Amino acid sequence: MKRRRNTMNVLKENKVDDYHSHLIADEDDGPWSRPLPLGVYCIGKDGLPVFDTPEATSNSVGKLKKGDVVEVVETQVVMTKRRVSGPEGLRMLASDFEGVRTVRARCMMSSDDSASRKRFKNGWITLSQEGKNNRGYSEAASPIPVGAHVVSSQEPLMSYSGSQIKSILPSGSCMEVDATRLEFDESETIKCDCGQETIYPVVAVKALISLGGYATLLTRPVGKSSPCGCGKEVVTTPRRYAEPVALGVYKVVHPDGVFLTEGIGPNTPVITTLKQNACAEVVETKVEEGCVRGKINIFLSCDLSEVGDKNTGWISLFEPPSFVWAERVSDSEKR
Repeated sequence: MKRRRNTMNVLKENKVDDYHSHLIADEDDGPWSRPLPLGVYCIGKDGLPVFDTPEATSNSVGKLKKGDVVEVVETQVVMTKRRVSGPEGLRMLASDFEGVRTVRARCMMSSDDSASRKRFKNGWITLSQEGKNNRGYSEAASPIPVGAHVVSSQEPLMSYSGSQIKSILPSGSCMEVDATRLEFDESETIKCDCGQETIYPVVAVKALISLGGYATLLTRPVGKSSPCGCGKEVVTTPRRYAEPVALGVYKVVHPDGVFLTEGIGPNTPVITTLKQNACAEVVETKVEEGCVRGKINIFLSCDLSEVGDKNTGWISLFEPPSFVWAERVSDSEKR
C-alpha cells in the first residue's frame, strides 16, 4: 500500500498527467475494476474487425456493421501493439509501437449463409484496450444491460420455457432481465407495396427474466432486405419489444419524497428519506413486486454541482402504469 502511494506521488511530482488509469491509490473509493459481462452486445460502429483467434497475430475474417448483435461467450486479455510515434507513410520501426493489454471476446454471430442452417459462426472482436481515454466500454460494442426493462411493444410480451408460456407481460409493464443470449427465431413477415407478404429470417435477443422463461427483447433481420414474389426487394428493419431502464442521475419528483432502504425490497429497513428535488445516481436496477427499484451510491446536490453524503441503498423509481417517485435527469438539465 505504501509503495503504491509512493508511485502516485512520484508521478504527480514529475507532473506526469499521462500515467495509466490502472495505477490507482489504495485510498481511492473504487471500484478499481469491473467485469466485462458475457451475453449479447450491440455493435456501435461500422467496420469492426472479426478475427479468427484472440492473438495479436490473428487474421481478419470479416467485419461487423453498426447495429449488429453478437453473443459474447468468452473473454481473454492478450498483448497487442499500438502505434505511438513515427511519421505516416515512412518505414515503421519497432520503437514506434508499444504493447497494450487488449480484451478480446469470442462471439457467436449470424451471417447470410448461417441463417438457412440456423447455426452461428464464431469469431473474436476487440472489446476494450488499455489506455488513458478508455474509461468505459468500447465505443465499438456495448452489452445489452441486465436489470429492469419496460415492455415497449403494443402487444403483450410472453416469456417461454420451451413451448410452455411462463408469463404474459402487458405493454408498459416491467420485468427484470437476468441474462441475455442469441437465437435464430421463427421467421417474421413484412408486407410489400404490392400487397403480398414476404418472410425473412431474424436473429432474436432472448432475455432470461426473473419471472421465469425467456422473453424476446428485440429481433434483427439477417440481411437488409428480402425478395418479394413480385420481384421487388422489401427492406427489413429491427423490431424492439422492451427497453432497459436507463442508469444515471435521477431526481425525486414525488411530493412526499422517497425512502432510501437498506435492501432491494421496499419493505426493508429505512435509512433515510430523500426529499422532493433531491438527486441521486442510480447504478443498478431491479424489479420488486412490480416496482422498479434503483440502487444508489452517491447523493448529489439538486444542481448536480457537488457530491453529498456517500451512502448505499435502494429507492423506488416508478411502478407502472403511472406511479412515479423519481425521474431521470436529461443531459440538457445537467448543463
